[in-house]
Amino acid sequence: MKRDHTRTPLIEAIRRHRTANPISFHVPGHKNGLLMRENHPFFQGDLTELNGLDDLHDPHEAIEEAEAMLADVYGSMKSYFLVNGSTVGNIAAILASCEPGDTVFVQRNCHKSVLNGIKLARAVPVFIETEWSDFGTALGIRIEAVKAALKEFPRVKACVLTYPTYYGFSYTIKQIIEEVHKHDVTCIIDEAHGAHFTLGSPFPESALECGADIVIHSAHKMLPAMTMGSYLHIGSKRVNGRKVKEYLSMLQSSSPSYPIMASLDYARSYVGTFSGEDLDRTLQDVSFFVQAVERIHPQLTVQQSHDPLKLMMKLEGRTGYVLQGLLESEGIYPELADPSQVLLILPLVKRDLSFPYEEAVSRISSALKKEPVVEVSPGIKSIPLDRKKHFSTLALTLEEMDGKAEVLVPLEESEGEIAAGMVTPYPPGIPLLVPGERITGEIIRRLEEYIVNKANIQGHHRLADHCVFVYRLAEGNR
Repeated sequence: MKRDHTRTPLIEAIRRHRTANPISFHVPGHKNGLLMRENHPFFQGDLTELNGLDDLHDPHEAIEEAEAMLADVYGSMKSYFLVNGSTVGNIAAILASCEPGDTVFVQRNCHKSVLNGIKLARAVPVFIETEWSDFGTALGIRIEAVKAALKEFPRVKACVLTYPTYYGFSYTIKQIIEEVHKHDVTCIIDEAHGAHFTLGSPFPESALECGADIVIHSAHKMLPAMTMGSYLHIGSKRVNGRKVKEYLSMLQSSSPSYPIMASLDYARSYVGTFSGEDLDRTLQDVSFFVQAVERIHPQLTVQQSHDPLKLMMKLEGRTGYVLQGLLESEGIYPELADPSQVLLILPLVKRDLSFPYEEAVSRISSALKKEPVVEVSPGIKSIPLDRKKHFSTLALTLEEMDGKAEVLVPLEESEGEIAAGMVTPYPPGIPLLVPGERITGEIIRRLEEYIVNKANIQGHHRLADHCVFVYRLAEGNR
């Protein structure tokens, strides 16, 4: 059945409800916005599971139709709206695919929600090591690393990969999926930043098109959906769909947000009706912006990743945090900064819409016009990478960590110790330390760099005091 993606079934149902001039004797307590001092139309759409508005956890009306249209856009067997972000999708997918004690391959530069899902499943993670760029940007993984891990752990149950990376880099995902499928391994893809890949070239291949079993999209990252709005797609019969639905119902709010769900319906329609002319317009705007920014300062380097909507800017002689501060002084807010650069996420713009690229170029120019050209020492740019080290495991199992005493130690004395808490720069939410992982000199160097630059670091730590929590073992076991 050919579907009309200009339609938005849930938005239509909400609109019908509102035009009936309803009087609310139901939750939420703002009563269709009447109790707000400024009765903004936004609150009139903040509804609940009324007749005609369907139920996210048991859809038979507008939400069921909207999710069917979502599956049609992405070519999945079944797709779900998520109102608790990709976090809940990652966790539900892992819980539905793993039993306690199962081995799970996981990309080392994964989001913290993946590690939390593995912990909740009581599974055993094996970390596939990540490639790095010369400037410390986490890239993808190599198929050689996956093959080496499969040889060592032939009974692995699931493989959880992050594709693309936060910075928009892709890798040989299709080959890796095919390889793990030879071993009947369920392949879960955290494709949070790839909800637009379904549009095809020049964007990287979609993981669903490459044969992934479960794919999770953060619609709010690259499509016009509200924060926390995400999708989960089932791509094969290898997945136990009943268990996925059960865990989603268990983990998501029993009072899902209708504004978030309506925005997911809109985002699906937006990408489902995105035309070739729309794509040409987006790419023309991106090309103009990149070329204009490159001319602003002689020491400003601009790099696009495999996803042309991800733009990295580096100002020689300054950290990414300094560049971020300069940009924010003129009202330009990047997605994130790291010790080397800032990341800008560019919009997917239809030809009848606009985005203030010219104004952005003017502001970036104002931010950098007073910055002098500085002498740059060569320094150490490359990050040592032992290509023989394809994967790693935790030094302690979850059972061994349970109830074990923690000790606070100075960061500079922590090499060789075992981390007792997750330590995560946010954004992007990729943990530098995982509980049970042995602390290396490289990790210490990275943490010190983040501390010096006053980066936002979440987790269980005392980095403000240059200390971390560790599990102190007997000398013979260290």
